[in-house]
Amino acid sequence: MDSAIHLKLTSWLEQEEIECALLTAASSVDWASGHETSIETGPNPFAGGPTVLLVEKTAATLLYPDCEIPDLSALGLKGLAYASYTPDHTQSPPKKYRDALRELIAGKSKLGVEFANLPGDLATVLAHAKPIDGQIDLLRIVKTSGEISAIRTSLALCDLAQAILPKLVQPGRSELAIWGDLRAALESKAGRRLPLLADFVSGPRTGNIGGPPTDRKIQAGEWLLADIVPRLGNYWGDICGVIPAGEPGPRYGELKPLADEALDFAISLIKPGAIAGDIDRRTREFITGRGYTPYPHHTGHGIGVCYHEAPRIVAGDTTPLQENMVIALEPGVYFPGECGVRMEDVVLVAATGAEIMTTHRRSSPL
Repeated sequence: MDSAIHLKLTSWLEQEEIECALLTAASSVDWASGHETSIETGPNPFAGGPTVLLVEKTAATLLYPDCEIPDLSALGLKGLAYASYTPDHTQSPPKKYRDALRELIAGKSKLGVEFANLPGDLATVLAHAKPIDGQIDLLRIVKTSGEISAIRTSLALCDLAQAILPKLVQPGRSELAIWGDLRAALESKAGRRLPLLADFVSGPRTGNIGGPPTDRKIQAGEWLLADIVPRLGNYWGDICGVIPAGEPGPRYGELKPLADEALDFAISLIKPGAIAGDIDRRTREFITGRGYTPYPHHTGHGIGVCYHEAPRIVAGDTTPLQENMVIALEPGVYFPGECGVRMEDVVLVAATGAEIMTTHRRSSPL
C-alpha cells in the first residue's frame, strides 16, 4: 500500500469525521491497496460480491474470495477471505461474502461507504453508514510520486507501440493482423498478459473517430489511426498516432500537421491554475480558426487507475489544474466516412507548465 496514498486517505477520514471507509469500486480498491483487480475475463463467477477494502487510520483490510490469493504481505494489508469455489455445491459464495462483510464492519459506527458498487440487499446492513460515492475519485486526481512512476512505465509501452507500428502497417495487411502482432510485442516487452484497449481503424473508418480492429485490409495511401491504451499493473497508459501504409495521400499531409499543431497548442495551455473547460474551448477555437470543424469528443482527460478519469478537459469542467495531475490530450479532425486524424500525448502538470511524458512524436521509429 502506497504510504502517500494511505496518508491522503487518513487525512480525508479525519476531515470527514469518520473512523473508517469501506471502498467498493474496483478503481478505489486498487488505488488504495495496490491490489490488482483482474479485468480481462470480467467478474469472478465464484465471488459472492465485489472485493472491498476497509481503510482505517492504522490499517487496511481486504475482503476477497479464497480462490484468489493476493500477496497481502507485499501489499502491506490485512486480509479476510471467504469460501468461494469448491468442486461441489456445499458452499454459497454470496452468503459467505455477506457473512464476511458483516464481520469486517462489526463495531464500526463512524463508517463511510461507497454504496453504488454493492449488491442492493446490503443497504440495510450498512444503513448507519455515510455515503462517500465519488469522493475517492476526487482524492485520486493529484498523483503521488509512486503513481507518476507507474504511469511512466505504462506510457513507455505506449511509446513502444507507436515505434513498432510503422514496420507493421503495410498495404494489404488487415487491422486484425497488425493488432495481433502489436499485442504480442507489447506483452513480450511487459513479460505478462496486458489488459489492452484500443481504437484501431484504417481508411474511411478513421473518419468515424475509432473502433476495434476488424479484418479490413489497409490500402496503399491510407493510414491507421492507433489509440493504444494498456494497463500495466494498476495504471493505464494512453497514446494516439496515425501511421501511413506506404506513401500517404494528400489528405494526410493536410490533416496530420493540423492535429499535431492543435496538440502542441493544447499542451501549451497546461499549467497549475488553468481551468479544464478553458483548455477545451481554446483548443477547439484553434481548429476552428484554421477553417475546420472541431472533433466531437473530449479534448483530454486524466489517467491513472482508470484510463479516463478526472479532470476531464471538456466544456463545463471548472476544475483548476494542480501540480502532479496527469492528463492525456487528444484533439483531432474528422471527415465521417472519409478520413480522420487524432494525435495524443500525456502530460504531467508541473510547477512551470506541462512536462510531456510520451515521446513518440519526438523520437525516430525503431
